[in-house]
Amino acid sequence: MDPSVSKKRAGAATAAADLTDDLIIEILSRLPVKSICRFKCVSRHWRGLISHPEHRMKLPQTLSGFFYPRYLRNHEDEITTIPDFVSISRAEEEELPFPDPSLSLPGYWYIRPVDCSGGLLLCSCWKVNPRDEHNYVVCNPAADKWVVLPEAPDDHSLVSTIRICFNSAISSHFHENGWGEVVPVDSRGVFMNGILHLISHESTVLTVDTEGKTWRTIPVLECMGFENFCKGVVAFLGQSQGRLCYMNTRKHITSKISVWMLEDYSADLWVFKYNISTSQIFGEVDLMMERDYALIAMHPEANVIFFVWKCEDVLMSYDMDRGKVSVICSLTEPMYDAFLPYLPYVPFFHGLADQD
Repeated sequence: MDPSVSKKRAGAATAAADLTDDLIIEILSRLPVKSICRFKCVSRHWRGLISHPEHRMKLPQTLSGFFYPRYLRNHEDEITTIPDFVSISRAEEEELPFPDPSLSLPGYWYIRPVDCSGGLLLCSCWKVNPRDEHNYVVCNPAADKWVVLPEAPDDHSLVSTIRICFNSAISSHFHENGWGEVVPVDSRGVFMNGILHLISHESTVLTVDTEGKTWRTIPVLECMGFENFCKGVVAFLGQSQGRLCYMNTRKHITSKISVWMLEDYSADLWVFKYNISTSQIFGEVDLMMERDYALIAMHPEANVIFFVWKCEDVLMSYDMDRGKVSVICSLTEPMYDAFLPYLPYVPFFHGLADQD
């Protein structure tokens, strides 16, 4: 190595060592979250600083893991549900960003997470007393706070879809909406730039504002559509690095996943980016989306996709830029639904947002 390069690195290390912990956190708080993730690798001390619960409140956050419903039997031998959490971090010393993944909401015997946005978790809950009373509850796990939504629509009413939308960079308010007339595919939506995006049964992307008043349709290319006779459109909608991402398989080529990015939002311009071989990811052929595996998220800061391999009950990731497959962990709860119940979670440490 060039001696001058070694000397510069040594000087940089000495300068960094002279900084106080408070000053390091102050500097890091002004950087994008992608840089924060890289600085975790500088040293054990820096990883500890960045992961410390008190410092997390000052730093930008990224994907931490996934909430999912855990099924169990209560003391009355009834099948009930509580939230649980699986982390994507392999660092054993890194603490979870909240005190209790089960939330432990008083007065409820059944708590099922149904959607997550901006660090807020929307749960479908049934009361202990009266037994037949249902509420939707919004929780902030990192702040250990929760609020019951007023006049919550009943699961058996005409409302077919309910979503929570929150982005602290845009507004301090969260929004929840339900719709009975518009029926999207049974998958999570993408809340981006103040707009909720959903895949429709007509193989288009529906967009709606937080008030549920302004609707728009983003068409997709003919080659991006593939319908299953039983389940309708076979596709997944995500976002990464500020762009909308659409993933699907082709009718006669189910062994490949096509990845499209919406490069020009105003012009509805989709650009093909990747072809992913499922045999490369899973080591098996003839696997089908939804039947054998499920796409559950895209990393918000990188071209990384997260899967659940249903046959093996494992959580996996695939880095599209490097072609790298990683097994994150085995799952304790088998996955029967196509997209639910694994909900991507980015911590929000500043209390509970206001409701609109």
